[in-house]
Amino acid sequence: MSIRPRSFSLAGRLRSILWAMLLLPIVAGVGFFVVHSVESLEDKAEADLTAALRLQQQFIEYWVAERAGDIRFLAADPRVLALPRPALREMFQRIVAGSMIFNDIVYVDEKGRTRADPEGNPGKDLSDRDYFRAAVQGRSVVSDVLQSRLTGDEVFIVSSPVYDAADRFRGLVMGEVSLSALSTLMRTVQDETESRTLLLRSNGDLIAPAELGQGLADNDELFQSALANAPLKGVYRNASGQRVVGAYRWVHGGRWLLVAERHEVDILAVAAWTLGMPMLGATLAFLIFGPIVLRLARSLDAPLKRLEEHARQIEAGHFDVDCAPLSERGVPEEVRRLNQAYCLMVQRVRSALAALREASYTDHLTGAGNRKLLFSQGLQLLDSARRGGLPVSLLMLDLDFFKRVNDTHGHAAGDAVLASFSALLRETLRKSDMFVRYGGEEFVVLAPNAGSSSVLELAERIRHAVELLEVPAGEVVLRFTVSIGATSLEAAHTQQGRGSAEGVLEGLLARADEALYLAKGAGRNRVEYLPATDQPAAA
Repeated sequence: MSIRPRSFSLAGRLRSILWAMLLLPIVAGVGFFVVHSVESLEDKAEADLTAALRLQQQFIEYWVAERAGDIRFLAADPRVLALPRPALREMFQRIVAGSMIFNDIVYVDEKGRTRADPEGNPGKDLSDRDYFRAAVQGRSVVSDVLQSRLTGDEVFIVSSPVYDAADRFRGLVMGEVSLSALSTLMRTVQDETESRTLLLRSNGDLIAPAELGQGLADNDELFQSALANAPLKGVYRNASGQRVVGAYRWVHGGRWLLVAERHEVDILAVAAWTLGMPMLGATLAFLIFGPIVLRLARSLDAPLKRLEEHARQIEAGHFDVDCAPLSERGVPEEVRRLNQAYCLMVQRVRSALAALREASYTDHLTGAGNRKLLFSQGLQLLDSARRGGLPVSLLMLDLDFFKRVNDTHGHAAGDAVLASFSALLRETLRKSDMFVRYGGEEFVVLAPNAGSSSVLELAERIRHAVELLEVPAGEVVLRFTVSIGATSLEAAHTQQGRGSAEGVLEGLLARADEALYLAKGAGRNRVEYLPATDQPAAA
């Protein structure tokens, strides 16, 4: 009896391989479900919610800090104490009218009484408010949500103390921010998942978005965990009886609560969709495209990781990191195009941010700089002049009888006058000079490396050019004049002056304002000069 060795045909071996490859997607599907169980999916959903809330928290707190900076900047404006109450109220009205955020901006005196309120509520007693007590102690405040005594609306208050030249407390400037502004902000930062994100007060009442109607009930597990600062793990039932995964973040020093919930069914739908795919289709796709996809994945791994790392740096705010073209061989053309498109997007984001920064320093009507530019880059110019021992001069210019132009010919004619005056200054000044619209029809020119004789020549040249300027306004041609107050800090005194650059600038502004007052009182359309004092005084 002979024994023949077992032989394996090529067809048999191929069948074994095909069966193995057929079973592989099934085994992979079962393994996916075992490894990525429901609990794992829920943990990932909770982590995603927490990451989204962290970004939203940073955005909200940065936005609130910007509003606090706006009010601090306004409280430091010397005109808050220098202007008559009607003029100060008119200035606040212009700021509120141009803002989509503040409902009201009010000056409150040192006794807690409102003195300049665009809404027309003088004499209101706010001395018992926490933000007034904080201002007395020298602190700026961003309050919790409260009911305004001035408008009756639910708002939160941003306030900053006001001091005079002798550093005496003279009250505060406060701005009321409406909850509708917060609702708009929440809609902006809402993520694109199916989660529900709310901004609440510490008692669970809804702040924003207002259209969602209500906040969290006292018995809601998410709210109770937030009050106890306890971790919230896994699925729970909310006050409405729905099974959800949630996360929370405290915002604004613990006064506001940012929460997000996502329904369990939405989380499991991802796994159900994956496991519900027809096995035959998965098998065919694996058999046909598996080897190709593996090679493609190897060619994609390095460039995509580099793109991911660059995106993380962009997310962290490092927009100056270079986006380099792909140099590896064998990278698919589609990935190269993706990298090119991504780098182009980054470049456009940088350009947009640069444009936003430029816009934040520019007066939209005249194209001149604004007060924010003066108290940032202007301080740098002044500091450079002081370090170099160079003279520096400042002009304060005010269009004569400008209100008469608005009243007689309309605000469009007044805007044309302001734009033409700004264009004339741009042509007349040196490139090194800075000019800003300080407010209304008032402009400021900061001229580094220019002493008293140079700045007086410049002021007279501007005044004479304005006399010759003609501005078409419909069927009439408008002519106007300008009064100019000038001051200089000569080279011999720039390095001797004491105090910060901000204090020196405020002293120059105050001195030029005094000279402007003399020019107005002496008949307008003239230049008056007062030298800077040795000890710069803030107005």
